Amino acid sequence: MKKRGPYAKGQERRNEILRAAVEVISREGYRGASLSQIGRSIGIDSAHIIYYFSSREMLLQEVLRMWDEDNAAQLTTGEDVFAGLVEGARRNTNSPGLVQLYTAFAAEAVDASHPAHEFFQARFAVLQSYIADEIRRRQAAGIVAAALDPDHAAMMLIAQSDGLQVRWLVDRSIDMAAALETEIELLLGNGEGRK
Repeated sequence: MKKRGPYAKGQERRNEILRAAVEVISREGYRGASLSQIGRSIGIDSAHIIYYFSSREMLLQEVLRMWDEDNAAQLTTGEDVFAGLVEGARRNTNSPGLVQLYTAFAAEAVDASHPAHEFFQARFAVLQSYIADEIRRRQAAGIVAAALDPDHAAMMLIAQSDGLQVRWLVDRSIDMAAALETEIELLLGNGEGRK
């Protein structure tokens, strides 16, 4: 039987706050999502949120981490890494507030003292490695040009994906998924046995 107690209850409340924050931020954007608004959505006041998260910034950072972990899990469980990236872009159009949070924190995290700095460093390194490894597998199978530098290509693909998100936030008529899919095809080529 699962243990119940103060820790389990605290973790449940923390998770409830995170889920509420994701919903409110998705709908209102990260600037429009106040602690009181998040608290109201689950029937608590903002002081309770600060009890579990020391500040709004820490709550937002945890929301970002949770959202990114969910995206990473969906990416790594699929058979095709690149189709997963395109599907991720498609899913992101349903969460403009979270995309806004991601891009704002990514820009702010260039400062080494920002609480999300290490998160973004680790995120980019893991994602780049994951994509580069898939490119290497395709090169070994002869379906991607051997001359393509996998690490550089992976870095550029991440930059294109993040840049598309910024453009989409400004102009929602942009089809991020289709644009990313085109960039992947251009980057990797589509002919078998390329050298």
